[in-house]
Amino acid sequence: MVKVIIGGQKHLSIPNLPRNSRHTLIRPKSFPAGRYPIEKVWYPLASFIPWQPLWGRYQAIHSFNRILYTNKPWFLTFEDHRVLYRNPKNQAEAAIYELLNNRLARENCQKIIAISDYAKLRLSKRIQGWSIEEKVNQKLDVIHPNFPIRTNQSKLYQEDQNLQLIFIGNHVARKGGIVALRLAKKAEKLALPITIHIVSELGHGSGVPTDFPDRSKYLADFKLLNLNNVVFHKNLPNEKVIELLSESHFQLMPTLHDTYGYSIIEGFSVATPAITTNVCALPEFIRHNENGYILELPINDIRHWANWLHGEKTKTDEYWEIVNSTYDYLAEQALEQIMQFFERNDKREHYEFLSAGALAQAQIVHNSQKQNELFDNLYAAAGGIK
Repeated sequence: MVKVIIGGQKHLSIPNLPRNSRHTLIRPKSFPAGRYPIEKVWYPLASFIPWQPLWGRYQAIHSFNRILYTNKPWFLTFEDHRVLYRNPKNQAEAAIYELLNNRLARENCQKIIAISDYAKLRLSKRIQGWSIEEKVNQKLDVIHPNFPIRTNQSKLYQEDQNLQLIFIGNHVARKGGIVALRLAKKAEKLALPITIHIVSELGHGSGVPTDFPDRSKYLADFKLLNLNNVVFHKNLPNEKVIELLSESHFQLMPTLHDTYGYSIIEGFSVATPAITTNVCALPEFIRHNENGYILELPINDIRHWANWLHGEKTKTDEYWEIVNSTYDYLAEQALEQIMQFFERNDKREHYEFLSAGALAQAQIVHNSQKQNELFDNLYAAAGGIK
């Protein structure tokens, strides 16, 4: 049995670890303890002093979204290129950043695990031309996040009930909640038998990627939470979210930017197909007309929404016109897709096919039982256990 330290970002580690490991996984406290860990002083410091106590015995480390300075065997799991230290402000920072980035090429860095092909692409593009490029790419692999499979059969669609859609996401604009609300408005006008559940803390505006920073622009959309075909849930425990997912016909996540989309896989684990966009990693596990529907956005060579502006440009009237028209465009696309579903003569058979496809994706690619063995074997090899 190997003792493995689990470090870095906790939110990323949960779906990217073995769920029932035969090894001992240790989550140390941040150093120093309390509200102000060492990275609050300067972020790279946590790469040198990531936890306490330092004297505990362990054989390997699995780090999430953080490069470590260690001589122990270690693994890195990351969600995009931001794991790299980059854009130094001075020569001292440049030297430290290079030192840390170069740790990825050392032999004790056993494997560099991207959670998606999108993440792998982002890292590979970032290190093009670097001295560590070849060594890093040799140990770079993709292991998708894993979740418990909660059902063993696909779902059926009963035509005498409303179509139940669910949006899940605390960033309500970025992840597609505004689109979901505008879809609800369009559906109500057409008297379509649709109910849309919104599970969100309604985070939006300044500081959220892709959002227009002026929150007042979203006030009209939030009034749509009072529509008769909208059910608003603010804070729910995960088990209740899973229950709602299992009761829904489709998960709706028409996002402008999302590095992965864990909730979609949780939906797949209860055989719920998804309606989402073609950005980032999403097309890797959502296939149009097989386990859901893809709404097409213009994207660039790194799979980002092509019309996304950054920095001061997000504060302009031009950017609000861009995001506002994009929300409308996606709501119209989603409406057309749902109308097509309603108009099918074989909608019951088609829905069961989509549901079976969603469940198969979870069982084959995201199955926590299969991933458990994979990670346990990696840890055993790192700890010298055959």
